[in-house]
Amino acid sequence: MDFNNYQYVVAYINQFGLYAPLVAFLLFVIQAMLPVFPYVIMAAAVGFLFGFQQGIVLSWFGALTGACLAYWICRWFGIGDFLNKYYSHSGYDVSKLSPRLAFWAIVIARIIPVVPTPLINVGAALGGVPFSTFLVSSAIGKIPTAVLYTGLGLALFQARDVKTILFIIVGGLSILLLIRYAANRWFWRRLD
Repeated sequence: MDFNNYQYVVAYINQFGLYAPLVAFLLFVIQAMLPVFPYVIMAAAVGFLFGFQQGIVLSWFGALTGACLAYWICRWFGIGDFLNKYYSHSGYDVSKLSPRLAFWAIVIARIIPVVPTPLINVGAALGGVPFSTFLVSSAIGKIPTAVLYTGLGLALFQARDVKTILFIIVGGLSILLLIRYAANRWFWRRLD
């Protein structure tokens, strides 16, 4: 199975018939925990198969579920206990972690697709971020990418001429750059 090819992903998910939405959801969960295939290809395929709105819900909720599972797996295996001992030995106090700063750091890291999702999940779990903060910030931060990748991917794969494809790519990149610029300005102003 080649998950880097849009047509193969559409055919693979579509073969499950009535269970196709469940399979798509589970693939998003896996992708959020171990990104072995591109999120944008999955989002585009799901948008094509189930429509824009249902595609957004499946990609957003599947990715959020996978992120939460990864968070709790790190906590359940006691890695957090080991790191808390290390942190206390090195002078880092998890109780002094600012939930507000952690919230916005996760939102920005989710919106700006530079930091890999598994690193955000593991970093939050091991860094002592409360689950409620992680859940809400991840839910908010994953909305723009779910909408953008589902819509952009769907439009890109349904476009037939080069001019439309280039317009879509330039528009999508412009939106990402504007979001990144606004997030950087906001973040650095908050630190000053």
